[in-house]
Amino acid sequence: MKPVLRIGDCLCKNWLKVGGFQRYREVVSSSEDSSPGVFAVFSDSGVYMGLVGSRQAALFPNRIFADLLVRRPSAPVSVDTRLDEALIRFREERVDHFAVVDADGRFVGVISELSMFSTLLEQEAQSREEREVLITQLKAELEYHKLATMAFETTSEGVLITDSTPSVMHVNRAFIETTGYSLEDVVGKNPNLLHSGRQAAEFYKTMWQALRETGGWEGEIWNRRKNGEIYPEWLHINSVRDENGDATHYVGVFSDIGPNKEIQRELQQMAYYDTLTGLPNRRLFLDRLERAVAQSYRLKDGFSLLFIDLDRFKYVNDAYGHELGDGLLKTVAQRIRAVVRESDTVARLGGDEFVAILHDCHDKESCQLVVDKIRQCVNEPIGLGGHELNVSAAIGISFYPEDGETVTDIIRNADVAMYRAKEDGMGVCFYQPEMNVGASERLEIEGAIRRGLANDEFWLAWQPQVDLSDGTLSGAEVLARWTHDGQEIPPGTFIPIAESSGLIDMLGDWVFHQAVHEAMEFKEKCKDCSLKIAVNFSPLQLRGEETFHRITEVMQEKAMEPDMLEMEVTESVIMSKRPGAMELLSRMDDLGVSVAVDDFGTGYSNLSNLKQIRVDKLKIDQSFVCDLELNETSRQIVQAVIMMAHSLGLKVVAEGVETAAQCAALREMGCDYGQGYLYSRPVPLNTLKSLCEKCVDGKIILNTANGKACAPSP
Repeated sequence: MKPVLRIGDCLCKNWLKVGGFQRYREVVSSSEDSSPGVFAVFSDSGVYMGLVGSRQAALFPNRIFADLLVRRPSAPVSVDTRLDEALIRFREERVDHFAVVDADGRFVGVISELSMFSTLLEQEAQSREEREVLITQLKAELEYHKLATMAFETTSEGVLITDSTPSVMHVNRAFIETTGYSLEDVVGKNPNLLHSGRQAAEFYKTMWQALRETGGWEGEIWNRRKNGEIYPEWLHINSVRDENGDATHYVGVFSDIGPNKEIQRELQQMAYYDTLTGLPNRRLFLDRLERAVAQSYRLKDGFSLLFIDLDRFKYVNDAYGHELGDGLLKTVAQRIRAVVRESDTVARLGGDEFVAILHDCHDKESCQLVVDKIRQCVNEPIGLGGHELNVSAAIGISFYPEDGETVTDIIRNADVAMYRAKEDGMGVCFYQPEMNVGASERLEIEGAIRRGLANDEFWLAWQPQVDLSDGTLSGAEVLARWTHDGQEIPPGTFIPIAESSGLIDMLGDWVFHQAVHEAMEFKEKCKDCSLKIAVNFSPLQLRGEETFHRITEVMQEKAMEPDMLEMEVTESVIMSKRPGAMELLSRMDDLGVSVAVDDFGTGYSNLSNLKQIRVDKLKIDQSFVCDLELNETSRQIVQAVIMMAHSLGLKVVAEGVETAAQCAALREMGCDYGQGYLYSRPVPLNTLKSLCEKCVDGKIILNTANGKACAPSP
């Protein structure tokens, strides 16, 4: 509320200070204001003498002001005098002006009825403006509260608000729908009525400690619905504090992640398990083998690795068809799994190749017992589709650490022993060092790789990655290709041999040098455009400090900016936290290099783990994208991966995009980038250059019909 106006707030501006011996004609001729309303007269010593009206002074222009003063001037008014009191004096004394003095009686100015009313009018205008501002603010606040209430009630996340005790004060509709409890059921109650009993008291103690210390807590918790059903939820709790820092309220926001758990399990199954047999696939097998090596090294013991290949499977497949062939593989997988222990790992690498890690078989005698059981169960006839099918197994065995101290050595030597078992017709063979001499075909390929690197037989193919928001080129993935004796050797053939033979470093170094060289050449065409060049790195290349120096030296030599490079690594590297690899990825991230997880297909828990690791981008495997148009499950899985990745601040690339419909579906789901035959097959650099039509506002327009067709409408 505004204070009451007093005389000191209403001083008149139309007055002039004069000396007692000055004359009106002298003052008017020298003053900028030729007609002040009143003159305040002062002695030579500065003592206030009285007021002279302008009309009186004008009548006697040659008289000094001291002579014009009335004999009894009106008494001054104090600055603290109320306006109504001053108005009464104006009416009683019938004067036009009063002198105004402060509490010590010193002259401070002049007032008139006009100055008082003018001040009142100004105050009224100001008050009206302030009222209009307040009304506008009030309307905005009411609208904000209306929107906040709508958001509170319509959000899909459950919201719970408590006081500091804590007792429930309010919940929203999503809370009621998720838990089954109504507002009346929970108001005034402690939120622990939702507890499922799955978490111990220590869990809640830690949660409340975090709330007190940091003001917030986030995590997975199991709660119980009103009907008794237990469900998982992802819960955020934040405290609301007063000006003293004391918690006055707590706000909990949660989402039911039960459906995500189901998707997680499905993703986990697809990513790490063979879809036909249900056994671990190559990715999970390599991860478990790495763990077995690390554990055996720590415990100073060993294990054995079995490489199992089926004889006559191709004949069965060709003679009876793939359906019976698949049934045969499933039966063999079940039989092998049944004769080893639960703690051992049986995996399918692909085709008719299986492997088994036997943890407690450290010698030939104990291993031979298991091998005999496997051969016996595989050799037994299999009845399928009215046919009796017969296959046998060739098994190669290597031991850790006798036959190799690395994953690469153990796999290679078990593989060599398996081929020797086939060649000798014995069915079973334990690895011997001299066997490597007989692995002629693999050695020939290894030698051809070395010669191919020296003779420029390798070349790089570039596959564009397209920004789905506008159809422009965001970057390209670099892929190694090999033309040997006029024939294209598939990467699936030479890369595993390069990894198992130790040539992957030599091949990887060539790929990276050439990729940086060609990337800078490409950059010359589009100097003002921002591009990401994605280069694949084998897990065997990621060796911490050594790899870091090799990469940075090449980039410095070619003047390549770190933000141009994107390192693509397999998911197993990230999830297994391979020694040296995590430190390398962290240092590259500090440098400004991006990290992408290739062929992504894991679930919610693994996505949560990514928060602890420096990753910028996920690439959804093409097996999830290929049937996106027809398979609702695939759509749900892809949508879940995109949403969860975005919640972690990660970008998403969909691989294997081949149709405009797939592109449109991915864009609708919020996928960031696409890669696949719809835009271009992997092509040489010059071909990629020709596909780049022009640069507009720092973005590259692709000159491909498909690329333009799937760009969003303006």
